[in-house]
Parts: sequence; structure tokens; C-alpha cells
Amino acid sequence: MDFSSFISHFNCFRASANSFLSQYEPLALLLLPLFSILLAHSLRSFFNLLLDKGLKATLLGFLINSVKLIPGVKRYIDAEKRKVVDKLQSDSKSKREGWETELPSIGLGTSVLEKMTEEKRNDAVWRGKCSGTVYIGGSESDGHFSLINEACSMFAHTNPLHLDVFQSVVRFEAEVVAMTASLLGGKEKSSGGQICGNMTSGGTESILLAVKSSRDYMRSMKGIRRPEMVIPESGHSAYDKAAQYFNIKLWRIPVNKNFQADVKAIRRHINKNTILIVGSAPGFPHGIIDPIKELGHLASIFGICFHVDLCLGGFVLPFARELGYQIPPFDFSVKGVSSISVDVHKYGLAPKGTSVVLYRNHEIRKHQFVAVTEWSGGLYVSPTIAGSRPGSLIAGAWAAVMSLGKEGDCSRLLYTAFEIVTWKIQKQLWKGQEKYRKALRR
Repeated sequence: MDFSSFISHFNCFRASANSFLSQYEPLALLLLPLFSILLAHSLRSFFNLLLDKGLKATLLGFLINSVKLIPGVKRYIDAEKRKVVDKLQSDSKSKREGWETELPSIGLGTSVLEKMTEEKRNDAVWRGKCSGTVYIGGSESDGHFSLINEACSMFAHTNPLHLDVFQSVVRFEAEVVAMTASLLGGKEKSSGGQICGNMTSGGTESILLAVKSSRDYMRSMKGIRRPEMVIPESGHSAYDKAAQYFNIKLWRIPVNKNFQADVKAIRRHINKNTILIVGSAPGFPHGIIDPIKELGHLASIFGICFHVDLCLGGFVLPFARELGYQIPPFDFSVKGVSSISVDVHKYGLAPKGTSVVLYRNHEIRKHQFVAVTEWSGGLYVSPTIAGSRPGSLIAGAWAAVMSLGKEGDCSRLLYTAFEIVTWKIQKQLWKGQEKYRKALRR
């Protein structure tokens, strides 16, 4: 086709198009493309929201936003929010009256201890009355309390970041990790014999590190750049924090009628971007052990990571199993489990701020570390979120587990704790299930 022929065809097309469009208003022709672009953008935003939140959450959000369009509703909601914020701020200000805001001109010296003792009297009477807050029984001045307090004070100046200086707390940490691993299937042949980990500041940090390590491990193995994790709705809120910190899309799946993780529902949400699924033993909301073995099988099939939250049960379930209770598999003896979090400061009866994160092998754990080689201050390597860490807490944890031992007071204390927790959980579940049945009958 020569150029003159092309011009001829183009002129014919132009004449036909002008003839067709002449029947429409010029303003309509101008606005139509703009409207089309706006509609396409809105549809794209809707489908992205649908993918991120799911159908149920999207429809619920749409319904709530629609209700807010009713005259006066949004104004009422904003007013109620303002009342709550104002109350919180006023309460906070009133509680802070008389608080120190500057360093004293003259130091208090040892009399500061008297002032601290006086302030401590304002604390609630918590001994034996704050389940889920303090796990050690008895008086702070004697027994197990006194022992870990003394152990902590002996190592108050230490920092395991400087492992060449404070070799004692480095050893304590390694031994607490090893002892915890041995309770959780580390000695089983099925574990692979490479269980490793670190001590952390608590269950949240242990979960954060496990999620971060899983994300980076799966990126190296599968090249996943838009990571997602799938957890039951009973999973700890630390996973929401991890999702926000590490830019991971989080799917929360409703539990089944037994308040356990729904394996089939979790499977339906696994896709090419899934890096991690989660189970708890037990979960905090209901005290129910998820089907860890089935979830482990699922993780193995899809070649993804599987984290087990044993923050509450890590120092209960192994002893309960030894005492003859029928406990379903929950640890590294289960194929597919890649990491575990367990709090020593709960039923390990260690000081607050001590937890352990464990990995099946070094290949996964190496993604937990941060190493900076090109800093002007020299080589910097940190295994956990914190750089400097209180060696006193590590020493206190080591003292706690070593003083109690496996067959001594630890077993008796955990036996009692397990009986109480089991009884309370069963009682609450019976009440909850009865209310649920009554509601269904209505």
C-alpha cells in the first residue's frame, strides 16, 4: 500500500467517524473519556481491595461507609470518638501530675530505693490474682522469686552483643536455647538434628523474627517478592504487627466449630505468594491446640514455612505429655514445622522479657541475622531486633530453668498449672458452647 492510498483510506475513516460523532453533544464527547478513566480507576481500586481484604471485609466496609453517608451518622460517630479520645487524654494527664520531667538538681543517692519502694505500693495487689500477667507464685522476698532476682542483679551490667567480653551470658543463652529445643522435639530423629535459635525479649519479638526469617528464606528459595501469610483468626496479634513491619499481606481465616485452625480453609488461601502458615499450641483466645500435624503436612505439600506459636504451651505441653495426658503432636517432631516461639517467662518461670525462637535448621535462621560490613564503626552483627540486650534477663532465665529442673519443682508446678488451665478452659468452653447452642435455637 503506497502513501497516497493510505491517505485516501484515512480520509474515508475520518469522514465516517465525524459523521457518526456529529449526532452527539461536544461536551458529552469531552466528558466520556474522563468518565471512562474514572470508572476504570474505581473498578481497579475495588478489585485490589477485594484481593487484599476478601469479600466479607470489603462488603462490611462498604456497608459501614454507606451508613456514614446518612445525615448525622458520621457526625455522631466522630463526636463519640472525640469523647473517648478526650477522656483518655484527660485521664493520662491527671495520672501524670507530679511525675518527674527533669533530672533532680541533687541526686537522691541510695534513698532512691526508698522512693521506689513507696511507688511500688501503688501497684495492684497482683500476687496470685493476675492470671496471664505473673506466673511465679509466692513472695518476692523468698523462694524462686528471690533466686531469679539475685541472678539478674549479678549480671545487670552484661550485654551478649559483646560476646567476647561477657562469655558467661553467651553460654547461658546457648544453653537455654538448647534445653528448650530438647523439650520440643530437638532430640527426635525426625527433627533433623539441627534445631537452633536465640533468646528474645518476648513472644512478640520471637514471632516477628520467625516471620521475617520465613519471608527472606522463601524469597531466596522461590523468589517471592509479594509475600503473604495465612493464619487462623485465633492467631496472636503479633502476626498483624509482623505483617505491617515486613510488608506482608495477611489472611486471617475463621476457626472451625471446635475453635481450631480450619485446615481446608487455610489450604484454599495458599497461592504462589504464600510464604508462611501458622498454628498455635494452644491459642490465646480459646486455649485450644490447633491441628499441628495436619498443618505441617499442608506446609510440606506446598513447600512453605510453618510456624508454631508455643509461647503459652511450650513449658506446659512437654510435661503434660510426660505425665500421661494425650497431647497431639505440636513440636519439631512434626514434619513441616519450620519455626517455633516459646516464652520462658511464662511457665518456664523466668523473669519477664525472656522468650526463645527456634528454627529447624541454620539455613532458615541465617535470614534472622543482620550483618553490616561497610560501617565506619567496624563489623556489626546482630541476631535479634535489639542490638544491645540485657544479659541479666538471660541469666535469670538460665537460673530459673536450672534451679527447677525437669524432674523437680518444675514438673510439679507445671502439673498444677496445667490442671488449673485445663479446668478453666473447659469450663469457659462449656459455657460458651451452651450460649451458642441457645442462640442457634432462637
